[in-house]
Amino acid sequence: MTTSSTTPRSLRALASSTSTRLGYTGCWVAAALVVVVLGAPIAAARDMWPFVLAGISDGAVYSFAALGLVLTFKTSGIFNFAIGAQAAASAYVFYSFRIDAGLPWPVAFALSLLLVGLGGAFLLERMAFWLEEAPAMMKVVATIGLVVLLQSLLTGAYGTVTLQFPPYLSQKPIEIAGTQVMMSQFIVVGLALAATVGLTLFFRRNRIGLAMQALVDDPELLASQGTSPITVRRYAWAIGSCFVSVSGMLIAPVLGIDVNVMLLLYITAFGAAALGAFDNLVVTFLAAIGIGIATNVIGNELAGNSNVWVTSLYTQVPFVALVAALLLVPRARLIERGTKRVRKLPPLRTWPPRVTLGTGLAGAVLFLALPAIVPGPDLNQFTVGIGFAVVLLSLGLLLWSSGQISLCQMAFAAVGASTFAHLQQAGFPWLICLLFAGLAAIPAGAIVAIPSFRLSGVYLAVATFGFGLLAQNLLYTSGLMFGLDNSEVIERPRLFGLSTDGDRGYYYLAVVVAALMAGLVLLVGRSRLGRILRALADSPAALDAHAVRTKVTRLSVFCLSAFIAAIGGALIGGASLGAGGDPSGAFGYFNSLALIAVLAFCGRRPILGPLVAAYLFAVAKIYPPMNTEFFTDYRGAIFGGLALAVALAPGVRLPALRERGAERGERSPVTARADGPPEPLVERELVGAGR
Repeated sequence: MTTSSTTPRSLRALASSTSTRLGYTGCWVAAALVVVVLGAPIAAARDMWPFVLAGISDGAVYSFAALGLVLTFKTSGIFNFAIGAQAAASAYVFYSFRIDAGLPWPVAFALSLLLVGLGGAFLLERMAFWLEEAPAMMKVVATIGLVVLLQSLLTGAYGTVTLQFPPYLSQKPIEIAGTQVMMSQFIVVGLALAATVGLTLFFRRNRIGLAMQALVDDPELLASQGTSPITVRRYAWAIGSCFVSVSGMLIAPVLGIDVNVMLLLYITAFGAAALGAFDNLVVTFLAAIGIGIATNVIGNELAGNSNVWVTSLYTQVPFVALVAALLLVPRARLIERGTKRVRKLPPLRTWPPRVTLGTGLAGAVLFLALPAIVPGPDLNQFTVGIGFAVVLLSLGLLLWSSGQISLCQMAFAAVGASTFAHLQQAGFPWLICLLFAGLAAIPAGAIVAIPSFRLSGVYLAVATFGFGLLAQNLLYTSGLMFGLDNSEVIERPRLFGLSTDGDRGYYYLAVVVAALMAGLVLLVGRSRLGRILRALADSPAALDAHAVRTKVTRLSVFCLSAFIAAIGGALIGGASLGAGGDPSGAFGYFNSLALIAVLAFCGRRPILGPLVAAYLFAVAKIYPPMNTEFFTDYRGAIFGGLALAVALAPGVRLPALRERGAERGERSPVTARADGPPEPLVERELVGAGR
């Protein structure tokens, strides 16, 4: 008994001591060597070498973006969700110069790198500067706004059709292990390996590289040592942005250019960066190569399966890697960067009771009178908007009440819509279907809440983003949700002898359900749970110090949010007479990002904000000028730009910027060393801001 119990303990101790001696990088390198030694004979026996070598090349392309993501996150604390859109922008500009203008590819490559890589770096560095004191949620809102803005601009300018790009690197074949490999693949892998080694040495031996690691948490201390934080930040963003741009131009001949596809493809870079703990460049490179190999090998192994759903599982490798990394990487390695100096959101001013009552009555009258005002064909779009308002209520409950970030709200809504459809087809009454549609999303909310036990801020946003993508790509087309047809029919009811199956009747039914959900949100806000949620958003450590079980609080708010979002999803499905998991449809993953952007600039009022956001997102597009061709193409750019403006506005302090600029003009790094540390302007601004 003693021997059997001590053996696992001794093995754990041996593993712990080995990992301590090797370190995080050493463990990954050792694991990579073991995989090579054991996997090479298997690859030869099963004729896998073509897929292994193709995976190495694919992984090398994504490693450029992953390295750029890690570099900028290490030095600014900003997780750039827009790397896929930035890579697409670089590829589109490269296409314009190379194909449309007919320039030689080296010239077109250099011009694209200059305009998108370095030009984008300047804009992103300014954005990072204005966000350095922003809360984590506003940093996420800013980068999500950038995604929505770039996606809209690029689809408006270049269309939604994939542009084919001819190869421009050498296509000379070289034989390795009996497999023909193109010279272009050798070049890509060599460049990625050189970039990884060069960046690692740069961080360890170069003065600016060392300064980059101190920049995010204490730029004033860095300035006191005679190193300009502005210069260091610009170097970091220039290198990182150029890496992302190079990645986009390298992948263009392989897969073509499509911003919507590239937004998904670059989740591979997210997964590689997560496995590298958003800090380790060597591990990030190895992880990108590993994800590339796994995707190609698994795709080949599943290719002969008769089940279409099974054959597409290989596409989920990057998403699984992302979620698994955030759940399994040691918490101590996931450092919250840039949290030492955070500007808290100002508290909401409560309206006087008379104003609240008057606004509520006016809103009720407007919603009741709307069918008499709105033309019949337009009324159904307002009903869809009410469904989205309920989803936005659930998002606001998470975002503004508790400070938790969710990028998978439309996945909760899809669970509600699909569950409702299945129950209705089984013959259950409409009200029972609606109730159980909400209840079915609670386990999904509980699963998504698990990362919040150990993660917060940007890491939680990335984790929920991964969950949302896994749900869309893995579950939407399964029998549990929309099936292989990716569509389910939803019928409207006839309740209590009323004509609720028509457009007008169903509109009033949706208004009643939405009012109940709004009442639930208000009730939570005024309850003990609401007070705890506000304290959680303000200071989780203080709650822990007062023995409040914050894990239970996080679990409760995610489950409640999922319930409300699922009810909204069922209402959307009823208004549309069906629901589906098409990425471009109502429940597509991109809508989860767009809703964050729209809600951000519509204010933090728990009811008014979601209502205004829902109107702008789902209803305004059917009326002038939003229904014109121009606004149809660039509506997302408006939403993204407004979200960016809201996130950046508190950091754009023009008097302070002029004062800092004057000081930088008077004090060079040399004079700073001679004269001593500069006066702490930022600290004075923070003190003054509190008055």
